[in-house]
Amino acid sequence: MTGSRTITRRSLLGIAAAAGAASLAGCNLGAGGGQSGGKASATLNVWGGVPNESGPDDMCKAFMAEHPGVTVTYTRYVNDDQGNLKLDTSLSGGVPIDLYFSYGPVPMFKRSAAGLALDLTDKIKAEKDFAALTPDADPLSNYVLDGKLYGLPAARAPQQVYINKSMLDAAGITLGKTWTVDEFNEVARKLTKPGVFGTLTAPPLARPTLGPNYLYADGGKRSNFGNKVFAEELELALRLQKAKIAMDRQTIIAEKLQTFSQNPFIAGRVAMLIQSGQIIRSINDTKGYPHKFATYCMPVPVPAGSEGWNTGQIGDQISISPKSKFQDQAWELAKFWARNAGKYMTRGGRLPLLAGDSTPDQILERLLGPQRETLYDVASWKSTLFETDLKLPVDTIFTAGTEISTITGKLTDETLLGDRTVPSWVTEATRQSDAAIAKAGK
Repeated sequence: MTGSRTITRRSLLGIAAAAGAASLAGCNLGAGGGQSGGKASATLNVWGGVPNESGPDDMCKAFMAEHPGVTVTYTRYVNDDQGNLKLDTSLSGGVPIDLYFSYGPVPMFKRSAAGLALDLTDKIKAEKDFAALTPDADPLSNYVLDGKLYGLPAARAPQQVYINKSMLDAAGITLGKTWTVDEFNEVARKLTKPGVFGTLTAPPLARPTLGPNYLYADGGKRSNFGNKVFAEELELALRLQKAKIAMDRQTIIAEKLQTFSQNPFIAGRVAMLIQSGQIIRSINDTKGYPHKFATYCMPVPVPAGSEGWNTGQIGDQISISPKSKFQDQAWELAKFWARNAGKYMTRGGRLPLLAGDSTPDQILERLLGPQRETLYDVASWKSTLFETDLKLPVDTIFTAGTEISTITGKLTDETLLGDRTVPSWVTEATRQSDAAIAKAGK
């Protein structure tokens, strides 16, 4: 693993803006007014980004059935800039929130650095089945700040390759359990035909090759864009785009397919799509996204000779507000949520981090839904999600991370639109990112 072993507060400079202090009107806590070993009557207020009907309501009902002295209310916030701001201001203000979810390490660390998350280190260490989630685990499966844990992850969010099985069968292509980037590119070439791109985008090279902290060099003191793999990734994208194997950047930007990438896949305009499991919601919505093919699942391809890191992450970090009057009960709910995510949170594509007492077949049944035998090649999904070593990188450096993402996104668009050369991308990505890192470290 490159970079420092754990995140420090200094490494958060440039991303950790304190949450706003605006006070919002809140609801009343339940009776009890305090804690008594988790036995006092209490109302726990939970905020999360998943729609109520996609699992949280069922999770809360199941918890309340086992804890009759506790009432749980779930409030959904939209996981976008506006929704995250609402959560931050509510946590900082007078809204009673006991337990909440962050989606990704950056928002969680903003809240931790602002004093809006309880230290869960000792609580996590005390649970035997959470051993892989401690600060000392190797490899890391949780995000660590100054040696402490402020979140309990409940999901893993790997990226996969989703393939139109009808097109795959028509081309007479048989796939193994894993594949290299070269093999992916060859399949994409064979699937390309008039009106159909073999893939929406080129496969990634940098993250699968470099793993955790791939954006940084010298322990986060400077950017890593001088590494040749970043240029190779762009050159590959340009080649596939020029050959019309991958969709052109102009169309992707014009149709906002960076956000709505499921649209051309389900419409049959692209044969393969690299994305997270969120596509399941669209596939299962056969009224909104009518289609007649099954979706085949493969791992993200890896460059030959690389370690093969996945491009996804650990997700659904559960945190407890230090202002909660019911911290013991909130921790009981956090544990229950993480252990039972496989039962209640799989609808809509959420893959649990801990299987709990659910088998892979049971998780798949809930994950893919009642039409799974028609809409999915279930065997390929089981192979990819449960029989393949999905190495999810846990970064430990985030200095100027938001700025670097903005910088590289703009430069990449310019390069794929033909307005910038690859060497120019490397020069500017390095110059601008190094400046952002230096500024954040002052």
